Order: sequence, then C-alpha cells, then structure tokens
Amino acid sequence: MNAEKESKLQTTPSLLQLSWAFLIIGLTAYSVAMLQQLKTLVVGRKWLSQKEMDEGLAMVQLYPGPIMFNLATYSAYRIKGFWGALIATFLFVLPSYLLMLFLSWLYFNYGNVAWVHPLFIVLEAMVVGIIIHVSLDFATRYIDDGKTAFIAGIAFVLMLYKINAFWVILLAVVVGTMLFWRDKMNIDSEKNEQIQSVPIPGLWQWRLVSIVLSGSVFLAMIVLGLLWKNELSLLFLSMFKVGAVAFGNGMTIMPLLQQEAVISHHWLSMKQFADGIAFGQITPGPFLITATFIGYKVSGLIGSLLATVGMFYPSFFYTIVMSELYSKIKKYLFIRKVIKGILAAFTGMLFFVVLSMGTVSLISPSVYIWAIGALIAVRYYEMNILWIFLTGIAVELGLFLTGISIL
Repeated sequence: MNAEKESKLQTTPSLLQLSWAFLIIGLTAYSVAMLQQLKTLVVGRKWLSQKEMDEGLAMVQLYPGPIMFNLATYSAYRIKGFWGALIATFLFVLPSYLLMLFLSWLYFNYGNVAWVHPLFIVLEAMVVGIIIHVSLDFATRYIDDGKTAFIAGIAFVLMLYKINAFWVILLAVVVGTMLFWRDKMNIDSEKNEQIQSVPIPGLWQWRLVSIVLSGSVFLAMIVLGLLWKNELSLLFLSMFKVGAVAFGNGMTIMPLLQQEAVISHHWLSMKQFADGIAFGQITPGPFLITATFIGYKVSGLIGSLLATVGMFYPSFFYTIVMSELYSKIKKYLFIRKVIKGILAAFTGMLFFVVLSMGTVSLISPSVYIWAIGALIAVRYYEMNILWIFLTGIAVELGLFLTGISIL
C-alpha cells in the first residue's frame, strides 16, 4: 500500500479513546519497550502513519527531555491537539506516579525491598528481548545501504565510548547531510502523504494559543520557584533544571539526577538513590519517575507532586513548540535527509542499548530464557507486551514467595 492510500485510512479517535489508550500504555510499558507499545497503538489503530511516527522519533531527539515521554507527547499532540496532549500525557505518567508514590511510602516506612531485585532482573531480561525486536525492525527499515550502515556503526561505537547521545545525534545530522547530499528522494509520494494525513485539530490561532499558554506556565514555574524560598522550591527547581537541560533517555539523564539528589543537596544517600532507580525500572511508564521518589523523601506527597511536575513539564512544553516548528520545515529536502541520518544513528544506538542492558541483565541461563521468550512472543507470535510483562511479574513473584531463586 502506498503512502497516499495508507494516509487516507487514518482515523481520529475521541478524546476518551485517546486518554484511555495512553493510560493503558502508562500502566504497562517498560523502558525502551514503550517505543513498541506506542507504535502498536498509534500506527496499529491508524491514528498516525508509520512515517509520522518515524518523523516524531527523529524530532524528539533534537531537544532535552526523556525521549519516550517526548514521543508520547508528540503522538498525542499530532492526534488530538493541545488539550488531547495535556490529558493524554497526564494519564500516561499517572500510573507510574501512583505506583512510585506507594513504593516510596513503603520504602521509607519499612525499608524492606528484597523482592525488588529478582523482579528487576526478570523485567530487564524481557525488556532486552523486546528491544532486540525493535532494533531489528529499525534495521530493516532504515539501514538500506552502506551510508546508513556507516552512520549506525559510528553511533554504536561512539555510545560504546560513552559519548553523550546529544553529540551522537548532532554528528549524525552533519554526516548524514554530507553523505546524502546528492541523493534523490521521492518527494511526490511525501507530498501526497502530507496532503492526506490527519492535521493537528483546530485552527492555527488555537495552536498559537496553546504555545503561548504552555510557555506562560513554563515561565511562571521558573519565577515561582525562584521567589518561593524554601526547600520545596529548591526541590522543584532542581528537578525542573534536570528536565529542562538533559538530553537522551533515562539512563543518560540519571547522572544529572544523581548530582542534584545525592551530591549537591544530600536528599538521598547513594544506597537510597540506587533503590529509587531500581523502583523506576520495575514501575511502568517513564524511567525518570524516580523524581517522585526523591520528592517524597524531601517533603512527602507535596514534594512528590512538585518533583514530578518539575521533571516532566519542560519536555511537554518543548514538544508542543517543536511539533509546530517541525510541521513547517519537514517538507524541505534538507530536513528529510537530516531525518534519514538521525534514524540511522538511532538504530545504532538501539543496538548499543541491547548490548549494554544485556551485559548487565542477562546474568544466568535462566534469565536468558526470559529474554528469548519475550523476543519470540512479540516478534513471531505478535503477543501484546502487556501479557508478556504480566506473565513475567506473576511467575517471578510466585518464585520469590516460595523461596526459589532465578540466579
């Protein structure tokens, strides 16, 4: 099916349908596996085309914030406009926030988290299997010649040497532009898709209002945090700063979070911070929900709310602005070539994630079974990721309660 025919089949869900779908993703999606969940939902239901999702994935790597949260916001905004994005991303984060709030209360009141370690191992192993599936899909779509393979390889090697993901993407933009400079692209089919694809709901005036409104809230948060002189304002500004300037995914942003919470302000001990990171891994939704854990330690429920909003609102604002700018410039051939380079680099970065997570998570033959099982289930049987994770959680909790170790 060509791009024009595919785009004509696109549909627009109701706000209730969109909200419910993002709530379910927030309740069931783990780590980079969120990418597969979003793709299955948004593209599978024809709310956006695969091309629009791929463009969004390239776009969200160009500005600060956790990539998967940015992509969820972009998807909701493209489908249902500003209010759809606001409600959908709120519900996307809500399950992980509530779960982390409960775990924080349990941890700081009782302190026994022995059950976290084996559960963490199983979930991480299954995530490795799912990321292998996602990586193979990306390689099939975006590594189609020697040039894209070269960019993917360079990105992989740079990540091995712990180069920040932002610089990897920037290099991909430069190298991709040089390598693809003389390449021709099928502009006619892309024009057809642009004409037929579902626009952001509302007139341009309303889209301008959404940028002004979200920008006003962004500035108001900074001013309020600066004028409100107490520990809560310091907590809010610290999380806001991390969310506003940090590029990449949760693991690349973690060192900045550690700097704020452990080294600069001594809100957590190193052990507490490590346990908070583990909670962030076993809870679904955005990995940086660890901000809720930090906020609860500083000032209970109010602290958890302020820390969570401070961490994620900058990304929400940036995505609204970038989505509007991107929709105006993506038609240019230069931008198309930049996107091609970014997606090739992201493919290499995904394979690095597989290697780095696999090295840490696949620690015994029994754990390999979980990773291989998840890969087979999602790739060859197209099993819903929700059931894969629920199966792993249920089995591992059962083994833990009966005293059986997977190690």
